[in-house]
Amino acid sequence: MYNMDNDIEEIKRYIEMKDYNSLEEFLGVFMIPNKKLQNQNFDIICYSIKCGCSDKLIKQIYEWSNIKEVDYFYFINNEYISPLLYSFIYKKYDIIEFLIKKGANINRKYNNMTLLKYLISKEYLIKDFISILVKNKYIFSRSDFNLLFQRDFNLLIFAFEEITLYNKNMENMNYNNYNNSSNNINNIINENEIKEKKKNSKNKEKNKEIEINEEDKKKENEEIFNHEINILFMWYINLFKRREFNKILELFKYETSEERYKKHENDIKLQFLHEIINKNIEIPKFQNENKIEFMSENYLRNQFNRILIRKHELYSRFISNNDYNRINKFKKNNKFFFKYMQKPPKYY
Repeated sequence: MYNMDNDIEEIKRYIEMKDYNSLEEFLGVFMIPNKKLQNQNFDIICYSIKCGCSDKLIKQIYEWSNIKEVDYFYFINNEYISPLLYSFIYKKYDIIEFLIKKGANINRKYNNMTLLKYLISKEYLIKDFISILVKNKYIFSRSDFNLLFQRDFNLLIFAFEEITLYNKNMENMNYNNYNNSSNNINNIINENEIKEKKKNSKNKEKNKEIEINEEDKKKENEEIFNHEINILFMWYINLFKRREFNKILELFKYETSEERYKKHENDIKLQFLHEIINKNIEIPKFQNENKIEFMSENYLRNQFNRILIRKHELYSRFISNNDYNRINKFKKNNKFFFKYMQKPPKYY
């Protein structure tokens, strides 16, 4: 009597021995159904990754087995198992990219845990994974960032740097694509104008086509993915209490404010100074190596007032110039400033 379990044991043996020719022949002849090759007792992709097969062989096994689905996981012995997870755990970077292209969801939750949280909880996370997550549009949650902050501040800053670089590259790509599209449209229009007298009807059709293409390009640009950086306000307070002032200044660089005026501090710094001055947070005795930004309470108060004045001047200038675009951006990115200006303390 035919026993398919014997077939699975044969497949395992070929994979372990790296006997690729026999494996290809075996899978081609017996046409084993996917449910036998992908289940919690045996998963051919996970098993080949675990056994250290080459990237090339793993991709061939995917083809030989006629795999249709790669976005799944199993929970066995208090461990999550999936082709994508195993690719991270066994550092199969090329296979990570391959599986994502085949449909593996990098943002899938594992019992309400994000991929990053799971990798951290099992001590699998390394620096390389951050770059891979950013590149493949992993959506970092506030909880993810907080876990990085608690685990390794340098790793958190590296994530912010990778995200900033990715977003900048996307912005440049978007800008270049838009310019190229505009140039192409202008060239077509110029050509059409030359032929206008002879081909009026064709010109109208071409112009309609141009309008449609430009509209499609705008929609495409709107769908471009951008990462978001979330910095928890309590990080600043905790770092201040621990006198880790350099880290505070490092975080300020990655605040998500869209105020692109280098001489004007972002809103979170204003809020931070307000908190440590007004909520009885003990200001440590400063030593010589401490940053000048945190020399004394009087210095902090003066710094707060200077930022407040500069923001007020900036906003007033936008108002006087009727610059509604910048007014709206300023309102969006300076919520604490407006809240504070509604009812500032008397002693300021």
